[in-house]
Amino acid sequence: MEPKQVIETTGTITKVENLAQIDYHTLDDTLVLESKKQLSGLVTRTNSDKPEAVYLVLLYRYFPEKISRLAKALKEKYNAEWWSASGEIIIKNKVYPIIRIKGLSKYDYIPVIQDFYKSNDIKFAPYRILWAPGRIIVHKHFRIIELIDGIYRDLYEPERFYFVVPEQLTWNMLVYFTRHVKSNLENPAFDAALGVINRFSGPEDVIRIFDRDKTLERALLIRNQYLKILKRESLLIRQRGS
Repeated sequence: MEPKQVIETTGTITKVENLAQIDYHTLDDTLVLESKKQLSGLVTRTNSDKPEAVYLVLLYRYFPEKISRLAKALKEKYNAEWWSASGEIIIKNKVYPIIRIKGLSKYDYIPVIQDFYKSNDIKFAPYRILWAPGRIIVHKHFRIIELIDGIYRDLYEPERFYFVVPEQLTWNMLVYFTRHVKSNLENPAFDAALGVINRFSGPEDVIRIFDRDKTLERALLIRNQYLKILKRESLLIRQRGS
């Protein structure tokens, strides 16, 4: 079998989660958020003392290239397992620029990371008490391989795969489809999010799946379930409009 070609590109991942401020392990008077409660049955997780992801809320929106360069310098300085990405969180129509940090082994690293960004002229939003659902949009750098036509595996996080869908979906559509898919699977333990992967021919709309089962058979099963319900719903919409 020929080795799969590695694809390095950019895109976005979008999900909705309940968010709350972190009260400890942060610089004074800064706002850092994390997920506190899963929404809509899209996520299946085990409890852990490790941060799943934290979001450093910024006072201003900075050029993505500036954040990317600082993220690279941060990783090189500490030879760290964690990685950063820029993005935004939308809560009640208010947009909060953020830096998302993933891969932390403990919360104690948060002020270290904040100090690095602060020393490079990044200003943080002031602390506030917050508990609300938020739409999280992360501008992601992908390093993936195409397992088969239309299914990609993430090389940084192999529990994540992405499959192409024929049309752009809204978050509510994803919630509806995911509930349907989970109800038809013996093992419904996976997490779904929306994504866009930029290719030379143009952006591809994808559904991102997090699943401990990393087999191609599992990826095909989940993709086929989504495409089946998507095709059925699209047909019903056309019939109603005729």
